[in-house]
Amino acid sequence: MASTVIWLVAIAIEVLLLVQATKAKLLRRYKLFVAYLAIVLARDLCLLAVFFIWPKIYANAYWSTEPIGVLVGCGLVWEVYKVSLARYPGTARMARNVLGFLFILASTRIFVKLWNSPTWVAGMTGYELERDLRIVQLALLLGLLVLFACYAIPLGRNIEGITYGYGLFLATHIINLTIRHQLGYSFQRVWEYTQPISYLIVLAIWCVTLRSYVPIPEPETEPQVESDYEALVAATKSRVQAARSYVFKATRS
Repeated sequence: MASTVIWLVAIAIEVLLLVQATKAKLLRRYKLFVAYLAIVLARDLCLLAVFFIWPKIYANAYWSTEPIGVLVGCGLVWEVYKVSLARYPGTARMARNVLGFLFILASTRIFVKLWNSPTWVAGMTGYELERDLRIVQLALLLGLLVLFACYAIPLGRNIEGITYGYGLFLATHIINLTIRHQLGYSFQRVWEYTQPISYLIVLAIWCVTLRSYVPIPEPETEPQVESDYEALVAATKSRVQAARSYVFKATRS
């Protein structure tokens, strides 16, 4: 009963966040974040109906629709990178390449697991697969925070709220998925409370930091991130050229 009350409170806050985002005109600034909230809310409402009307199929419905949250979460991480690195096109280009590579790598690993596991069960294996993608998302967010901390680049209240909130959600979800995978159904009763409570904290962070649109402030001094990126590109090109020359000479001798 208590877990259901927490669930209903979370849905109410999601509605409040969407109303708040509409009033603050955040849709034009953070389209994927607002889309993420709308999709999560729609999923929660559908699952709520299933829970009360067809409780026997609720577990299957939950795990069948969980990949939707993972995919829209990937879009949310993409938007955080896009918005926060808008002033640094070179670094943003490199970040997009890294994002694409990591998601392809994670997807390939998942397909390999599925190929090698003909007796795949959506429940138990789903924990591990979802955890892998969540870990990739969390690693990308942490990498962004480290980059901005090293170069003293301000994120602004909105992006900070989205990043820290979603990062907290990912961290707690990964921990819960790992424990659930290891302990099995015995952890289910704990899961029913730890996951929704941590999600309520995430929603509270978003409510506070996204009350209105706050642009990313200008840095006090121009960061060296772009010049470092250009130096890295130049060094990489030089090494590639040297390697080509070496291969060419080796084939000629």
